Amino acid sequence: MRFSRLGASALALAGALMAGTAGAQTLRIALADDPDALDPVTTAAQTAVTVLYTMCERLLSTDTDLNILPGLVESWEWSDSGTELTLHLVEGQNFQDGTPFNAEAVQAGINRARAPGSQRANDISSITDVSVVDPYTVLITVAEPAAQLLSKLAGPTGVIFSPAQVAAMGADIGREPVCIGPYRFVNRVAQDSITLERDPDYRFAADYAFDSIVFRIIPDDSVRLANLQSGDVDLIEKLDPSNAGSVADPAQYTVMQNLSPNNQALMFNLNRPGPMQDPRVRRAFELSLDRQAIVDVAFAGQYIAANQFAAPGTVFYDTGHPMPARDPEAARALLEEAGVTLPVPFTILVPNRPLAVRVGEMIQAMSNEAGFDTRLDVVDFATTLQLTNEGNFEAWGPIGPQYANDMDTLIYQVLHSTGGRNVGRYASAEMDDLLDRTRSATDPEDRRALFIEAAGVAATDIPVIYLYHQAPLYVMRADLTGVFQTGDGFLQLRGATLN
Repeated sequence: MRFSRLGASALALAGALMAGTAGAQTLRIALADDPDALDPVTTAAQTAVTVLYTMCERLLSTDTDLNILPGLVESWEWSDSGTELTLHLVEGQNFQDGTPFNAEAVQAGINRARAPGSQRANDISSITDVSVVDPYTVLITVAEPAAQLLSKLAGPTGVIFSPAQVAAMGADIGREPVCIGPYRFVNRVAQDSITLERDPDYRFAADYAFDSIVFRIIPDDSVRLANLQSGDVDLIEKLDPSNAGSVADPAQYTVMQNLSPNNQALMFNLNRPGPMQDPRVRRAFELSLDRQAIVDVAFAGQYIAANQFAAPGTVFYDTGHPMPARDPEAARALLEEAGVTLPVPFTILVPNRPLAVRVGEMIQAMSNEAGFDTRLDVVDFATTLQLTNEGNFEAWGPIGPQYANDMDTLIYQVLHSTGGRNVGRYASAEMDDLLDRTRSATDPEDRRALFIEAAGVAATDIPVIYLYHQAPLYVMRADLTGVFQTGDGFLQLRGATLN
């Protein structure tokens, strides 16, 4: 590097400024979507969970291989019957508002997650009681063995808020969340930013180098990348894969690929009258699509084409239902068999994200060649959540679980009749039975077989059309080191530094 002429006083001033910056570092992270409420009980957005996991320590956590690790629960054990789970909590900790962390706080937090209307209620529906054994011991009772429960306590359900703050804020707790963790909430500017500051009283505060974290909301993929390249942010999520070449220089950037379980699909509203009520019409729509072409064109081949909730080649994939090839003629034949008038009008609600719109446009072009008149209704992500919760849509996508630490997350919430994200109102007694049994099965092989059988039912009923499995790219400055991902794909900053 060549230096220009600089006076001694200017050099001294520059040194002082650099020293001040080193003593009070801010990490700037660009998110692709504005989160909904910062509340583990109500959120349906991956970006909200990203912020919460940066702020808060969970009851349990996972490593990169999805093994369950201690958190605020330092140890646990199941009863011989498999119906009682005892949690032993860390002692001597306080929430960020000074409220003591104890068994009563955990009891209140889990019961809040169990309450009607909670996004987490179906995750932990097997719980029948949460009781306080002593100040730092909690006993959870389940109706039958619950294979998924530990993974749920390592997910959003494991984020426990201060009971005092919950009492003060009520349903608005997501506006000013208070938990236990390395960073505490400072403020939020809608559609712009969320600011956190380091909590010096947190038990592992010394392991966190940054005095503050600023999440910037930048939905446009190219603008997000430009902000990284200009130095206005230090890390971005969800790089457009077609731009991977622009960050290939390891001297400038570090790229991480998230390979956690996930899927993106087209979800049908089966509670809305119309031609899509007929599974033959839904099958015809599926046959109009070339999933691999979507992956190759929209994602530069970085993602994995999908036709089930689990990815091909994994142990949960049903090989008896391979991915169908695109066949517009067969699609038209099915439409004629169903007796519908061509072209079949169809509207897809698409989140206003550049890559999602790109996928939507490819789906539109492919299906219109096979007897459909597909139109796109492109709106911001928050509005899609509102419209789908109200049932005011015909189909929604590409959408789906973007993270999971257990297969249960990918399918139960979406395809069980009581699932919190079953906005399509799919109801199948056979599917419900299989998914309920995946939760009570304690033998991993039995559980795997049940998931595979459920995948076959979904492939037959077509309540959703799976499109692809994401493998999103995170990009950061090369001098940002020590950042890693959990097995469910969330960034961890413990030990991270910006040199």
